[in-house]
Amino acid sequence: MSNPTDQLREARERAGLSLEDVQQRTKIQVQYLEAIEKGEFERLPGSFYARAFIRSYAEHVGVEPLPLVKFYEQETPTEAEENGGEQSLSSLSRRQRYARKSRHKQFKGFSFSFPRSILPKGYAWLLLVLFILLIPAVIYVFKVYGDDGGKEEAQGQVSAEAAQQEEDGDEVVVELVQPAETYEYGDVFEISNAEQAEVTLEAKGDTRFRYRAGGPKEEVTEEADLAKGQSKTFTHSSWVSIFIQNPDQVELTVNGHVIDTTEATEAQAYQLKIKK
Repeated sequence: MSNPTDQLREARERAGLSLEDVQQRTKIQVQYLEAIEKGEFERLPGSFYARAFIRSYAEHVGVEPLPLVKFYEQETPTEAEENGGEQSLSSLSRRQRYARKSRHKQFKGFSFSFPRSILPKGYAWLLLVLFILLIPAVIYVFKVYGDDGGKEEAQGQVSAEAAQQEEDGDEVVVELVQPAETYEYGDVFEISNAEQAEVTLEAKGDTRFRYRAGGPKEEVTEEADLAKGQSKTFTHSSWVSIFIQNPDQVELTVNGHVIDTTEATEAQAYQLKIKK
């Protein structure tokens, strides 16, 4: 039975290209190109790399990549299936991680009972009656003496909030609008109140990046290693597309806002674009 990935080999041979020629053009190692042609996806380094390699190889030999990517997804168990249906925390976006933590968070209640032996029964009832009678008195005192102070405090708070809102109107806002689980090119962040996207990578450990100016479908602008202690800044008027091999080894800053990548242990792409 023929393998859908056979068409990659056939298209390559029709074009008179060797695996080494394709490696030189796509920067994908020969061993991975050979694994893709044979449908041996378990030899590929990871799901994100696998999709990227298949798509890049197909485009370079003139084959429609989407059916091949779907075939890969059908043949390869997802991380959630391997974990018994539970998606790993490291593969989730920040919005989804926070939602999961909220769902799984448990609060331990506590109870306290007043020992009956401390006070005689009659005194306990007396204390209860006194407590009930004190409640209206406390409310009255608070209402009489606290109204003026409360009004002044409320007015001051409103003024402070208004001033803060006015100040925030010009403040740069970076917001996750689409997680990687629903977008094939990674997490998408929108940048508000900024004229250009300014992205900085500060390496806490050795890593590698691939930068595309203008979006994920543009040609690769720059690809290089980033050693521990090094930093790199990218700017663009509309869109910075950055692929990071080891996100947890990088501090990712977008227009002054740090994006949390500490739990992203696998290679991932980030789309940072100006909100229109």
